[in-house]
Amino acid sequence: MTDEVIRLQGLTKLYEPTPRWMRVFARSHMTKPVKALDGVDLTVRSGEICAIVGPNGAGKTSMFRILVGLTTATGGTATVHGFDAGRDSEQVRQIVGWMPSEDRSLLMRATSKENLQLHGRLQGMPRRELTDRIGYVLETVNLTAQTESVVAGLSAGMRARLRLARALLPGPRALILDEPTGAVDPIAAHGLLTLIMDLVKQEQLAVLISSHRLEEIEALQSQALLMDRGRVKYSGDLDSLRREWERPEIEFVLADPATAHALAENLIAQGLHAVVEETSVRCRPNPNEPVGAVLSRLGPLTSDIRHVRETPMPLRDLIAQVYERGEA
Repeated sequence: MTDEVIRLQGLTKLYEPTPRWMRVFARSHMTKPVKALDGVDLTVRSGEICAIVGPNGAGKTSMFRILVGLTTATGGTATVHGFDAGRDSEQVRQIVGWMPSEDRSLLMRATSKENLQLHGRLQGMPRRELTDRIGYVLETVNLTAQTESVVAGLSAGMRARLRLARALLPGPRALILDEPTGAVDPIAAHGLLTLIMDLVKQEQLAVLISSHRLEEIEALQSQALLMDRGRVKYSGDLDSLRREWERPEIEFVLADPATAHALAENLIAQGLHAVVEETSVRCRPNPNEPVGAVLSRLGPLTSDIRHVRETPMPLRDLIAQVYERGEA
């Protein structure tokens, strides 16, 4: 399709062990080949955000490094707007904005403007275009007032926005954001994510984002790619993930603790796990089982129930279930 921006097909990355004589210099403990990516397929279109989720060692960093030209793939292809990330790395870097996870990529004793000037010159941007873009991106991330401020004096949230401004400098069609909110407080993180979502809509960007804060991923209303040891566990939207894997929690509120324990014993006899907290009982029904089916098996105890609540499964538990039970 014409709106496809990022496309991975069978992407594979194999890291070979460092030769024994080099291990002291390379500080590498690898003695066997490590497959960081194992046949990953992914498509991200204009105006889409795809969250890359997985534990350490899942392959997220290797994927990002291939897309921005910091390493090459062992097999498969990675393209951005039709440009091959390995063969056409120079063109790809001109249309991909890369936001690393740490502030170490910033010059802490330089100003915001000086950081952007250096980055733009390294990318070969013409002087006049660079001057215009610096003003634009600083205004976009609400840092105009900090144009001449030294980076070391900025808050963590401001430094994160400066890294985003730097990623936006070349006018990219794709953004790759590696844990953009990892070092900022929840309020600043919310503002940064809102800014990213607005940019995606306004400029129709394709975005890959990694984050360990699953509540943020849910707030982005994004596509998701769940990875484990280089392989894809799930690829698709979060609504489909919920429809396929979710087991909501049911809470029963009863008149007194004795009745609550009696109801819990009934649920346990049905093969369900039940937890009693004073006058309430919480349990998860069997997969695809409606609340009514659970109620129908409670018999006379249903008359003692004062309230029934169904609570959606937290995204963290939902994703953990995917990893525990295998591929979706």
